[in-house]
Amino acid sequence: MSFSYRSIVMLLSVIIFASLLKLAFFAVPKDNTAPMLNAQEVRQDLYALLDQIEQHSAFYALTPDKASPQLKYMASLIVEQYQDMTPNDRFAAEITKLLNSLKDPGAQVHDFDDQSGDLPLTLRPLNDQWLALDSRNSPISNDFPFVTHIDGLPMSKWVAASQAYLPEPAKQSQEMQLPWLKKLNLLREDLGLSIKPYVLITLINDDLQTQQVTLALPSREPQTQLVENNQEDQTQDMSVFEFINQLSQFERTEFQDTPNQLETVNNTTVKLKISDLYAFELDRDLQQELLKGMTHPLLIIDLRDASGFSPKLLTLLSRYQDADLNNTLAPNVMGFAHYRRSPELRNDYLQPLNFKPLAALEYSAQRLKSLTRNLPPVDEDKFSPWYVRTKPAVTPEGRNRLALLVSPKCRQECEWIAYRTKSWSRANLIGEKTSGDFARQYHFKLPNSGLDIRFSSSLTYDAQGKLLSGAGTEPDIWLPQNSDIQWQGLVSLVRSAKPKTQIIQTSQPTKLAQAKLN
Repeated sequence: MSFSYRSIVMLLSVIIFASLLKLAFFAVPKDNTAPMLNAQEVRQDLYALLDQIEQHSAFYALTPDKASPQLKYMASLIVEQYQDMTPNDRFAAEITKLLNSLKDPGAQVHDFDDQSGDLPLTLRPLNDQWLALDSRNSPISNDFPFVTHIDGLPMSKWVAASQAYLPEPAKQSQEMQLPWLKKLNLLREDLGLSIKPYVLITLINDDLQTQQVTLALPSREPQTQLVENNQEDQTQDMSVFEFINQLSQFERTEFQDTPNQLETVNNTTVKLKISDLYAFELDRDLQQELLKGMTHPLLIIDLRDASGFSPKLLTLLSRYQDADLNNTLAPNVMGFAHYRRSPELRNDYLQPLNFKPLAALEYSAQRLKSLTRNLPPVDEDKFSPWYVRTKPAVTPEGRNRLALLVSPKCRQECEWIAYRTKSWSRANLIGEKTSGDFARQYHFKLPNSGLDIRFSSSLTYDAQGKLLSGAGTEPDIWLPQNSDIQWQGLVSLVRSAKPKTQIIQTSQPTKLAQAKLN
């Protein structure tokens, strides 16, 4: 059987391509996170962590004289406590508590999975009590729906233990507490309780009658089986053609259809969920959905998980703002910011956050001095010069109302949206207090544990020089966050909310659409 020249070239091309793919598998480094750390590795990671914090953390630079001894003391406690082999997830938990001492809402620890043992039920806050639910979100006991004690300790003890893993002001957020309350064995160690394969739950009903239930902790055998399967997979070479076939069937999540569409609550109210502010800027269809929603008497936007630095949404929502005709020094200034100096950072570091140098305002030196007189003095060795952000040049219009759902997970540009709309007379914030996370983040990996550490590298201030980073915005209507919001009830909350005072009356007074709401 003879082969043509074209066939031989194509065959050789396929072989070369297959060889390149095989080499790529060997060239890609395997990120194997160590499951256990010895005492020396713990000390090395802590040293690297403190060094990075001192060089790059904006919150550390605010009060270094106070933060430095506190961080070193907490690090010494970790070293003293963990002299032997330390599980990676336990070390990650200790690092989380250490970072929270900075009171930085952007401080996070990634690339670890706590496998120590979870609570075999779901907790859901209801007023001052906690519902005990099963995997189907049904009460584990219809006659005794609330949990008062776990392992004999009251829920208040467990809540206090979980708050050690939360930054300010998220400590008071029930939504942020839930993931940490789920980590049963982790909190058991913090509370000095023994680790058991079961948990004792004390339940109560409205008549104050109690019942105790013993639940087994989920077995970890499936995970062990998964590890064994993975090891088997590593011993078997994947066919190159199978790999190519998988690539051809791969679909990236950002290209999938998003369910964020306008939904009707009643004949005067619609709602819309927006989570990715970058995606919103590029999604013309979603922008049109928003504009359509703004024509209704009440538009509800769910921003509880919103993040990203795109200003597009705030610009569109600025049509709900009040007309500000006050002749102030700089009525267009929204806030100021500066970043922690570092040799690897360029002077346009805050440009993605929509800030620009003060010189871009083209004000006189005397006017700039008056504009920044309330800002704190800058240590030029630690922080950059001041940058300014201006308000969107949008004229207020319409008489409709806006309600925004917010939570501590509302971050970055979403924080600006919450801060700005808080003062608008036609807007209401609903939910829990935001965390105050406006900043760009600096992130790095610890050398031994492989933990991905992130913290804020910039600070944000309002137009009057008040620190916004870490402060958060209080909602107008407090509402615990869960997945089953009664939207018609939420409309009733907006209707009953106390009207806000407008900044200034225009020639044609704005009439609220409140009376038209169902």
